[in-house]
Amino acid sequence: MVTAMKLDSSNFPIYLPEKEQTSVLRLGFENCSADDWIFSANDLNVFQRHKTELRSSRSEECFAQTQGSVAAQCEFHDFLLLHLLTKPTSGYSRIDKQLIHDQEKLAWKIEVKNLWQASLWVPEDFCLLENKENDYVMTAASVCSPSNWILRKKIEQTVDFIHDPVPDYNKLLSERVNRFLEGLPSGRVLLRYNWSIQSDNELFWRDDLNPNSGIVNSSNPNLYWRIERQTFVRLPASGAIVFGIRVFLHSFDSLRNIEGFHQSIEQLFTQLPETQKCYKGLAT
Repeated sequence: MVTAMKLDSSNFPIYLPEKEQTSVLRLGFENCSADDWIFSANDLNVFQRHKTELRSSRSEECFAQTQGSVAAQCEFHDFLLLHLLTKPTSGYSRIDKQLIHDQEKLAWKIEVKNLWQASLWVPEDFCLLENKENDYVMTAASVCSPSNWILRKKIEQTVDFIHDPVPDYNKLLSERVNRFLEGLPSGRVLLRYNWSIQSDNELFWRDDLNPNSGIVNSSNPNLYWRIERQTFVRLPASGAIVFGIRVFLHSFDSLRNIEGFHQSIEQLFTQLPETQKCYKGLAT
């Protein structure tokens, strides 16, 4: 079985349900300061343990790479390292061949340059997307907190293939997403938020592996609001796009005092199209 690591995010939710939302098929990109590319972590130890334990127990479930991705992985390693060392409030420092996080008392060797090693430094998961014959393909990925997807089925696949389970994606979003990826300039960071609702707070979330999954019902008192802070940045040398995913999990109980939260959830349950509710695992 996959190691069950749970998360209760202590920060105020960075994204709340929008009661006027009538479709999950939207891009919703926002500009992001380069300094804010990596979200400041107060739960780095949780993610560090989660990633190392998962790699030990289910290596093939959390890291995959293609032979041609080595150069982009090395570039990403150096790109992220420079970002962490030059951001004043990051809490990271370097001593010889080690990266140190003083507050969390963590240290990593940095001479091995690949996506997996670099992903241990921060809570985010990362995918590298490279242009292959006019299609963006996922050539390497470190994904320890998936939401109902299987990494080995997506590695070396196009963005369209990866999004195939999303209802009407090819019809409504495919062209726009591919145009966005092709036009993303180096040095610019964009972000968007994705949400889902879980019946538990495990970071590694797949219905086939979690006995408490099933169809989520709005009357269930043990629900969690899952937020994915998704970022996009292009590496300057290889041109690979780094897709970052930072997960937050907030219990419905902890959000009960936020004005309008439960009303917005109820409205989402009722007004999303049936195909999208099925995709999100929602039922009324």
